[in-house]
Amino acid sequence: MNMRSLRVRLLAGAAAFILVALALAAFALTSLFERHVTQWMDSELANHLDQLIAGIDRDAAGKIVIARTPADPRFQKPLSGLYWQVEIAPAGPVYRSRSLWDATLDLPAEAVIDDDLRSYELPGPAAQSLHVVERRIALPARLDGKTARIAVGIDAADLAAAKRNFASALLPYLALLALLLIAAGSAQVAIGLRPLAAIRQRLTAIGAGTQTRLGNDFPEEVMPLVSEIDAQLDARERQIEKARARAADLAHGLKTPLQVLASDAERLHAKGESEIAGEIDDIRAIMQRHIERELTRARSSAANMNVATELLPIAQRVLRVAQRTPAGERITWTTDIAPQLAARIDADDLTEALGNLVENATRHAAGAITLRAQTEGDVIALAVLDDGPGMSAEDAEIALRRGGRLDTSGSAGLGLAIVGDIMEAWDGALNIETSAPGGNIVLRLPAAIKHKPVRRQR
Repeated sequence: MNMRSLRVRLLAGAAAFILVALALAAFALTSLFERHVTQWMDSELANHLDQLIAGIDRDAAGKIVIARTPADPRFQKPLSGLYWQVEIAPAGPVYRSRSLWDATLDLPAEAVIDDDLRSYELPGPAAQSLHVVERRIALPARLDGKTARIAVGIDAADLAAAKRNFASALLPYLALLALLLIAAGSAQVAIGLRPLAAIRQRLTAIGAGTQTRLGNDFPEEVMPLVSEIDAQLDARERQIEKARARAADLAHGLKTPLQVLASDAERLHAKGESEIAGEIDDIRAIMQRHIERELTRARSSAANMNVATELLPIAQRVLRVAQRTPAGERITWTTDIAPQLAARIDADDLTEALGNLVENATRHAAGAITLRAQTEGDVIALAVLDDGPGMSAEDAEIALRRGGRLDTSGSAGLGLAIVGDIMEAWDGALNIETSAPGGNIVLRLPAAIKHKPVRRQR
């Protein structure tokens, strides 16, 4: 049992409360039953006592006797558990029920108030504990005005047995009630935690790009949490926009110095200082690649994951640009991408990565390039295939290495390693297939959830 679970804590607390409450209820019901039975028993014993009082009389010799005894047959059976005893005072005779056999009830010395009914516990015959009801009365003048103490007792074990039987009969019902209450408590906890499950589902949807905020259709108790999460999402979105703006400003600020270096290299080359010009141009190219790579990484690290972009419009846009280049005019282009197929990636990042792959393909293709996309479970594989010489496993490793570059001619492009950075930022991967003939570079991206709103490109 994981006590860190809120559900487990609530259920454990509810179950403990229910069990304690039912235990107290069982104690209260048993005590109430015992009190009721005791009152009923006192009433029955009082009836027997009244019968004994009514039966006190004189016989023919003038002696005080019990002319009529209670009719209950247990008074006639020895040690039956039901007894009576009458004491005539002062110095009068003591009369007992046959059930006492040769024993006598040892009534307490303190006398009861006249005509007042008193009940108490008293040791009885055969080690029995008796529940006794007693009354003291003054006999009428015809009975010499003497005092009589009349006591009727019953074995208290009968009361204890009735209490045990009641508790035994009550226990199964209380157990069933406990199960029902715990089940009801479990249902109540499940219903009460539904808003938290809804928050989790919506956070998953936000991560997948199906929505951007949790919303405000939650119970009042969880709205502070929801509002705080939405506020954090707002702050995160502002940070993303600021990061993108800073990256763009940095790129713009470095563009002019790099152009100056390129111009200086050209002037030196025109003056015949080709060696120095080449070194400057190589340094400029290295700086260009590093700057562009770090800007791409910075922009991708601030990527908003709540996007979904259709692949076909992006591919068509990239191909339109590539077809206008001198190298692209000689290429036969083929697109095999289903409409509505969407991946979880920013459209600009996908355009940049795919444009780089298409640019590389145009430099090596013999005459045909194909863009193909297919789903592989929760992943979309977007492949750029060309009919060029392909790439060996060693070259593929160099191309994907940090700073690696197979083509040192200074042509445009971020390099495959930068494309790999973009893929990594979007939980994707860049693979270079070396087993098939020709070039085959695959972008593997997380697929956007079905029926989600996507970002369309025109």
